Amino acid sequence: MDPKNPVLGAPTASDKLAASRSGGRALSETFDVFLSHNSKDKPTVRQIGEALRDRGLKVWLDEWELVPGRLWQEAVEEIIATVASSAVLVGKDGLGPWENPEMRACLTQMVNRKLPVIPILLPDCPQVPKLPLFLGEVTWVDFRAGLTEEGLDRLEWGITGKKPNREKNGSRPLHDPKIHNLPFLPLGDLLKGRDEELRTLETNLHGPTAATAITQTHAIHGLGGIGKTRLAVEYAWRSGDRYDAALFVVAESPEALRSSLANLTRIGLPGLVPVPSRAQEEEVAAVLAWLREHDRWLLILDNVDTPEAAEAIRKVLPQLHSGHVLITSRRSNWPASIRSQTLDKLESVEATQFLLQRTEGRRSSKTADEKMAFQLATILDGLPLALDQAAAFIVRNRMTFSAYLATWEKEKESVLDWRDTDQMEYPASIATTWLTTFNRLYPTAAAILRLTAYLAPDPIPLDMFEKGASVIVEAVGLLSEETGQEAAPQAVREGLAELAAYSMITKDGETGNVHRMVQEVVRSRIPEERRRGWIELALRLVNDFSPPESGDVRTWRIWNVLRPHAALVVQHADEAHIARPTSRLLTQLDCYLDAKGIYVEAERLSRRSLAIEEGIDPNSSEVAIRLNNLAQLLKDTNRLAEAEPLMRRALKIDEDSFGQDHPNVAIRLNNLAQLLQATNRLAEAEPLMRRAVEIFEASLGPDHPNSQIGRGNLEALLEAMNPGGPRA
Repeated sequence: MDPKNPVLGAPTASDKLAASRSGGRALSETFDVFLSHNSKDKPTVRQIGEALRDRGLKVWLDEWELVPGRLWQEAVEEIIATVASSAVLVGKDGLGPWENPEMRACLTQMVNRKLPVIPILLPDCPQVPKLPLFLGEVTWVDFRAGLTEEGLDRLEWGITGKKPNREKNGSRPLHDPKIHNLPFLPLGDLLKGRDEELRTLETNLHGPTAATAITQTHAIHGLGGIGKTRLAVEYAWRSGDRYDAALFVVAESPEALRSSLANLTRIGLPGLVPVPSRAQEEEVAAVLAWLREHDRWLLILDNVDTPEAAEAIRKVLPQLHSGHVLITSRRSNWPASIRSQTLDKLESVEATQFLLQRTEGRRSSKTADEKMAFQLATILDGLPLALDQAAAFIVRNRMTFSAYLATWEKEKESVLDWRDTDQMEYPASIATTWLTTFNRLYPTAAAILRLTAYLAPDPIPLDMFEKGASVIVEAVGLLSEETGQEAAPQAVREGLAELAAYSMITKDGETGNVHRMVQEVVRSRIPEERRRGWIELALRLVNDFSPPESGDVRTWRIWNVLRPHAALVVQHADEAHIARPTSRLLTQLDCYLDAKGIYVEAERLSRRSLAIEEGIDPNSSEVAIRLNNLAQLLKDTNRLAEAEPLMRRALKIDEDSFGQDHPNVAIRLNNLAQLLQATNRLAEAEPLMRRAVEIFEASLGPDHPNSQIGRGNLEALLEAMNPGGPRA
């Protein structure tokens, strides 16, 4: 062991040999600190010992290390002869009669070997403690106000002789791994928005429920480019004090796993003798044997994305007895024996901070940088790969954020494919990151993913795909026609499950999300001549799922979720000059927004729907419906003069199309009469209202709801014309 205090010296060779007899431990094992304490203080001492072990220190505590059946005084004296430091923990009861001989031996050995003895004042220790022997003259660690991180830092400093280097944000001290083959340097404070994820890793691997006798395996899963590998490597850099070795293994296939494991024989693992034959099978066996014989190691198995790769590591894990395994994968399905956590996108504020800091001093700066960076972070939707790629592009070209945004809009497909190996540490561009996953999907899953590319980056109602199974079948056929591959049968539910398993869609109850960047890349990969066909299918999928009578509050449970998808798919369809059912969906969305009082957006959609129908046939009944809807919206927003000619035109179209006595004509008459009433032209309104009631009753019967509504409207009009008087 390295000296803990260069001034006082280190354990001698004979000291280390004595450890072979202590408590039955391994011949070569030594401890960083011996905890001398009163047994009445055991719970608090145990907490301190666990905190030190969590920091990577080897702690000797009787209940952990003393072998049952041994003479405790003899065992204590043997271990004290080898430890690098001792701590005397003093509580309200001081040191009891059983502990006094232990303390005397401890002090004698430490003084003789010129190694530190650290007094620790426990939380219930008197305010002015009477420290035994000469301990009152030694600088102590004070836990009387509680076990704080600062106090533990001070104790670690006393044990190791090195002051812990804490991060700027106050998280745990930084310690580089002693031996490693990590592929990236640490990000430090450039790692944004991952504090909670790092804490989850630490809790699962080192928390109170983590076993110490068996291998702890943890999986980080999520979308490609979400930062799984980066998080795993950053954890390794920040936890070097907990491990003697941090080992990075590419495990994207069984072949890659074997090759990467074999390469570990050449990084200098202590006690691992290189295999002379360089035979891969023998090298892998040697590495697995080394892992079984040691316990302070972290093994990162990266990119375990395929079923074959997952099966290969499942065969390796049972051969390991201790240590920690950290898996990164796009797959979310892992057995219960492997703890897992989902890695999600960064929040906009954290993504903005990353862009600003990553490009600081290397971009063309403007006063609006923070605003433009936030806009870019929002567009890239917090995907770390996309953020890093954008930052690298900006740095490479010394451009402003606004210039990059303009380039993004004009040359989106080429920007998605761009990558600079000098500026980026990610192995691929955004576009190519997901190609392997795309190509691996079954046709049903791939077809569903393509359809989602024309929907919004908002929660998607998953039963829309189930109910639109016939559209999915057509989409699978369209995809098979493009690729030339025969479509294997797969249920819609299985397709959705496959997308979720590869983290291409994130399920949340009855809805699912697809990342904005995935949608961008999927759209960019559809051949241009085939895009119209996919837009038509996506439009039909949404249109068929959308309930009629969207102005009825009873349909809003669906419309509230469907709204952003309907709005975006009709935009794609309109740009592709697809008239129907674009116009119908625009009208439904318009009625929904009008009923909710979102008039500005409703009017825009209403006018666009009218323009589409007029382009097909300016005198059709569909045009009359759109004219009526727009006129009603204008009436609701008190623009009565604009509404009246639209209503009169709608009435004329329906009279020409259906005749004078059709129920549609009665609806137009009723609406026009109410508009005239609103402008206080009651005499003009009355004959129109009476005629509407006559048509309703003649064609639909006096008990029909329309007839009853018409009579109610007429009565209200007559009351307004002659308040309190007779009504004819």
